Amino acid sequence: MSKNRKTVSFAVLGLLALLSPFIAAWLVDILGLQSKILFPILTTVLLGIFGLAHIHGLNEHYKILEKQSATISNITHLNEELERHNLLKESMLGISNSILDIKDFDEFLHSVIKTAVHLIDNADAGSILIMNDQNRLEFKAAEGYDLKGLSKINMVVEETFLYQYTLGNYSKPCIIEDPLKFNQRFLNKENYSKFEDAEALSLKATISAPILIGGELYGMINVDNSKCEDAFTFRDTEIMEYLANQLSIAIKNVQLLEKTLFLSRYDGLTRVYNRHYFDELFESIYKRAKRYDENFCLCVIDLNDLKIINDMHGHQAGDLALKTFSSTMLENIRESDIIGRYGGDEFVIIFLNTTSESGHEKLQQISQFLKERPLSIDNKEVQITFSYGIACFPEEASDSKELFRTADVRMYKHKLHQKTI
Repeated sequence: MSKNRKTVSFAVLGLLALLSPFIAAWLVDILGLQSKILFPILTTVLLGIFGLAHIHGLNEHYKILEKQSATISNITHLNEELERHNLLKESMLGISNSILDIKDFDEFLHSVIKTAVHLIDNADAGSILIMNDQNRLEFKAAEGYDLKGLSKINMVVEETFLYQYTLGNYSKPCIIEDPLKFNQRFLNKENYSKFEDAEALSLKATISAPILIGGELYGMINVDNSKCEDAFTFRDTEIMEYLANQLSIAIKNVQLLEKTLFLSRYDGLTRVYNRHYFDELFESIYKRAKRYDENFCLCVIDLNDLKIINDMHGHQAGDLALKTFSSTMLENIRESDIIGRYGGDEFVIIFLNTTSESGHEKLQQISQFLKERPLSIDNKEVQITFSYGIACFPEEASDSKELFRTADVRMYKHKLHQKTI
């Protein structure tokens, strides 16, 4: 029966219930019955029938109301889920877009952990740890904690929630209830004390997700709750896994960018500036010196007998000589000085705010240092020696080209002088 037909039927029954005394009187009269008891009995029977029908109608009505209420509840839940999904989508889109234009990596990490705490309903704090060169985890971003306090802490991976909870199989996120027990059991005393100082031990639940690069553990992202042990659900771990994957993509992009930037500026063998980037720096320094009446010295260096080393011992020996020379130079000049590889065996240095005499003194010290530490190649000692020429701006040259020519000519004179000794 359709809803409209049921409504009409219940309306008719209700009307008949109201008319039941009159119907009873009419039946008594039409049947010719004169009993005084029969009328109220018949009326009662009719009212009971109509009452039962009305109760049945009310039950149907309540069922309809319950269905409508459930439908409204489902619609409300779906709207909430849709709103949550849209928020998740917008947040992830924001992270994805920021990956393409990372300028400050620490700031990016903070935006990720802030998003994680915002997206996961019961999260009230969070942190990101990154593995350092000593294979220890350091806090690089935090939300709801004092990062300054956390940054004093570094841990081995065996001290972490993720490692202990998964018995070392940290490929997926996991939920840790009552993490304080883990901290008391697995943190060393020094780190436990530092966590106390940073007020970062009052946790009831944590989700910890690994950040994996090429299958290797690079770091971890955690979100925490300080009030309830069952604060997090499996769905929350899915969000954390997505965030961890986004972090992995971002880190790969940063590494690729750093590698690309390094290759665009540095010589791959000697790790000093390549010719192209050195020329850019030189032009900038020259223009600044000219504008603000500053002075600097340009030094042109040529390694002696590199071809002989290559011919006698092979190119690997020649490469070793180049790397040894460049590393020695980097260790002995100031951080403000600039060194570049200009050709196969030719290097250039800019000594900022110095004199020609200071430059000569420094290069003589380096030359003596190398003579005292010859290379051992094929059980033979191989000396690394070099010739150089220095020219200073503005007293010895009026422009950049003349400065280069003067330094180059002096380098060749020095080389000839060494050969005649």
